[in-house]
Amino acid sequence: MIYEFFRWIGVIMGYPFKWLFFKNKTYYENDRAPRRVKGGALIITNHFNPLDYVMNVFVFFPRKLYVVASEHAFKNAPLRFGMKFWGGIQANRVTKNMRFIIESSRHIQAGHLVQIFPEGHNTDDGTIKAFYPSYILIAWKAKAPIVPVITDGNYGITKRVHLMVGEPIDLTDYLDAEKPSKEDVIRLNDMVRQKVLFLRQEIDRRIEADKQKGRK
Repeated sequence: MIYEFFRWIGVIMGYPFKWLFFKNKTYYENDRAPRRVKGGALIITNHFNPLDYVMNVFVFFPRKLYVVASEHAFKNAPLRFGMKFWGGIQANRVTKNMRFIIESSRHIQAGHLVQIFPEGHNTDDGTIKAFYPSYILIAWKAKAPIVPVITDGNYGITKRVHLMVGEPIDLTDYLDAEKPSKEDVIRLNDMVRQKVLFLRQEIDRRIEADKQKGRK
């Protein structure tokens, strides 16, 4: 209960920062689709910097957005406390412990939203890098959809960041098996990444269309 209290305090205090540093415009792949994600789901996001998670906290507000983060976000007591009330799930890249897959899937099965960055690190040039496939195992184990949320990373006081929420991806539509093989995971990972690349191009297309119509 105390962690939830601090989460609400953090969100309330963060709203002025949001309007100052990342005024956003959110597009939807399907404009007629519901704006709210219901039930448990795995949110995947391309990765510029920690603001990507902060932005999505407000996109999915008031729902709590758990997040898979590296061991660096848990390296001392204050950080561990902060990650606790934000819903941090540790993925240790040193020990390569796979416990985060089980923990993430349990949260999703309980009806929560969990976010992961499939690239595993920040982009250094704005391009979308190769995906680590662990998120495929999380979604498959949780029997829940993957919801891609793509950003152009245009954060700043005088800027506007653009996001696109893609349609949910149900892996069972692409695989009829009790358990995915290594080859299945590779294929599904490639399929999802291609969808993400398409959405990244779609953001640029819609931004340009808005400019032509005099919209910001």
